[in-house]
Amino acid sequence: MVLWNTGSCATHVGNVIGWTVVGALSGTTLNDMVVQEINFINTITNANIGTTGIEEKYQPSLSDLVLSKVMLSTEMQQGGIDSVSLGDLSVSQAGGGGAELANQLRIDAIARLRELGRYVRYKRVIGG
Repeated sequence: MVLWNTGSCATHVGNVIGWTVVGALSGTTLNDMVVQEINFINTITNANIGTTGIEEKYQPSLSDLVLSKVMLSTEMQQGGIDSVSLGDLSVSQAGGGGAELANQLRIDAIARLRELGRYVRYKRVIGG
């Protein structure tokens, strides 16, 4: 089992999307995006994920959420992404561009998180 930290996620995103695309963002900004998405995951799942020791079950959703955010940020900063490919999936600007793929990544990540369910704690209070 390989546990991630914020740097592991940022490195993964840079390797997947390409450092030339990510290069428009500073390392601090990318790290902040990872932390924001960890907080989002905590909200959806009611988990208590920190910036280190991120379990494997959260990693796919975390990386997709950060990828989505990076792609949308690049769209805003640089006026668009010409083409994006993730594995066998490739999208060109003519086919809807990076924003369409970014939105789909976010939707898929949230769906995976919901499949994990929410952790709920119950407290028993005895009134007297």
